[in-house]
Amino acid sequence: MNNVPIQYRLLSGFKDPSLSPAQWNSLLANGSSDVVFMTWEWQSTWWDVFGRGQLLLIVAEQEGEPIVLASFFAEYGMIYFVGSGGSDYLDFIGNIPDALVLDGLLELAMQNVDGFSGFQFFHIPEESKTHFLLQEVAKKRSWKLYDEGGWTCPRLEIDLFPEHALACTRKKSLLRHEAYFQKNGELQVEHFYTSQDILPHLDIFFEQHTSRWAVTPFPSLFLDEKQKDFFTHLTNTATNVGWLRFTKLTWNEEAIAYHFGFHYQGNFFWYKPTFAINLARHSPGEVLLRHLLLQAMEERARVFDFGLGDEAFKDRFATSKKKVVNWGLYPSTNNEEQHEQYFSHQSAS
Repeated sequence: MNNVPIQYRLLSGFKDPSLSPAQWNSLLANGSSDVVFMTWEWQSTWWDVFGRGQLLLIVAEQEGEPIVLASFFAEYGMIYFVGSGGSDYLDFIGNIPDALVLDGLLELAMQNVDGFSGFQFFHIPEESKTHFLLQEVAKKRSWKLYDEGGWTCPRLEIDLFPEHALACTRKKSLLRHEAYFQKNGELQVEHFYTSQDILPHLDIFFEQHTSRWAVTPFPSLFLDEKQKDFFTHLTNTATNVGWLRFTKLTWNEEAIAYHFGFHYQGNFFWYKPTFAINLARHSPGEVLLRHLLLQAMEERARVFDFGLGDEAFKDRFATSKKKVVNWGLYPSTNNEEQHEQYFSHQSAS
């Protein structure tokens, strides 16, 4: 990095005219990120629906050009990434050149929060250099950095294992389940990409998801009206950027499965699937997955990303598993108590 000084400033919000959505997403692309959860569209929608506390959008600039952005919010003295909750991967937006720049971003955030207690960074991908830079900042400040656990994220690397990917679409169980529907009626697969086409299906999608999870110990997230608002708002906000993917399976004029996901920067993301619970014995969910894999291959996706969670069915298809790590960074004063208090609170929520 050259010797031109870095300037840090606080944006007025997601619609600050000095940093457009296009500039935001360009920063994300410059950081070589394929993470849809850090796009302007996702982040601004999340804040509009779920935002609480104090928004802190901090940009680092060199010679007037943005180089990295910290999308934060603060609540009860703690600072988090915007999107903490529902976002499988999060990080700083752009390419942080060194620990000094990271420290500058954190310093400005702290200065703007009354009763500052610490930072919690959720779901940072294991390949991010943020892990190393946080260690450097903690050492420099004599703060405590805690590894607060993480998640495994299975992936099918289509570009590296194309024959395996194709074989996944030809697994006997998937073909058998699809044959049942084809033999006993008309099976139709439709892919939608814009709000005009997706919005008319969302209410039935929400209802089907609620019914599907009602028979399990894990109730549907769509029992929360805010979740419905988020998916609806996101569909409208992201309609023109090209990464929305909504798939519907219809059998004998009945909607038997849906999927709400994304294809962003070569990453085809499995996000919210559902299926008709009355047909569970015929596995419409597996038929849905087969056609999503075929669509990802048709679109020349590099990766089919199964996201957070190490469910057994994902192992049948995955070629690798990446991890995300949660970090807690706390000032030395009372850091043990802060760590226990806030980590326990987040785990419970």
